[in-house]
Amino acid sequence: MKIKWLKNKDGAKLLDITQAVTSVSWGGSVSEAARTADISVINATDDKNVKSLKLNIGAGDTIKLYENGGMIFLGEVQAAKKTSETGTVTYTCYDLLNHLLRSTGVYNFKNTTAEKITKKVCADLGIKTGFIVATNTPIKKMLFDGDTFYDIVMKAYTKAAKQTGKKYICRMDGTSLTVNIKGEKVKDFVLEEGYNITNAGYEETIESMINVVKIYNDKNRQTGVVKNEKHVKKYGIYQEVYKKEEGVNAATAARNMLSGIEKHVTLQGINGNLECIAGNGVMVHDKTTKLNGLFWIESDTHTWDNNTHTMSLELSFKNVMDSKEYEETKEKASKKKDKEKDKK
Repeated sequence: MKIKWLKNKDGAKLLDITQAVTSVSWGGSVSEAARTADISVINATDDKNVKSLKLNIGAGDTIKLYENGGMIFLGEVQAAKKTSETGTVTYTCYDLLNHLLRSTGVYNFKNTTAEKITKKVCADLGIKTGFIVATNTPIKKMLFDGDTFYDIVMKAYTKAAKQTGKKYICRMDGTSLTVNIKGEKVKDFVLEEGYNITNAGYEETIESMINVVKIYNDKNRQTGVVKNEKHVKKYGIYQEVYKKEEGVNAATAARNMLSGIEKHVTLQGINGNLECIAGNGVMVHDKTTKLNGLFWIESDTHTWDNNTHTMSLELSFKNVMDSKEYEETKEKASKKKDKEKDKK
């Protein structure tokens, strides 16, 4: 692991600070979107090697992490925590997706696609785009009033997902935003008991179960219903409502809302794999918990300490997208205002 530091806006070159870093933690989750890195830096003013680096790291500075010859993280320092006068300072960094999470905008999109919406809002925010997966699914109209840029992107892709049946995820590749199909399997890698799994836990829950979805039109009249009969019989009714959206197959969208038993796995492993990050799928074989098959990573934490790479993963049996539902009521309110203006 190599760690490099760039002082914010002073035009200086990257400085290798690896020798002053005692540990690194790098991670992310599907729901939080932006990946983070915590680096612990030696705070020893009497150490000549540390003193020569002139480590006046500040908020807004850039930190880059490199492993196996490639950059795995580029982020901005958000906060610093000093543990003692002579000890360590821990710097918390977020990748540039944090700008989309913390910035809001107002937009009125018509007859466009999720991919075009993504490129537009990123351009307005000064964020570069890399690979943006094409949905080729036109969206008739979407209004946004104070939504975060991340929510704008994900609401557009959530709407497209109802038509394509695919799941999508945003990630940063250096300074560029990418949108990919979620659930890519980690190649040629297995987490296995007795080899690289040090601990594993398993739980089941029905806290998010939805086994009946009733479909309503814009006049609040029920037009259909989808259900999981087996789950209704065994657990009783857990019901949601789906309001029909223009240009979306209501039955398909309602079926996508059904949710059964959620099964979650926590797992710690050694000899960490850089591809084991939130949104990807990984093979697991563990006799103790009877886990055997493909699981999806909901969150990950990779730690480098004393040249040892360990990782802690939260896994799911289902490949679930960070869905952001779009409220059609905004469009109706806009249409109502337009009519009132026309009358005047």
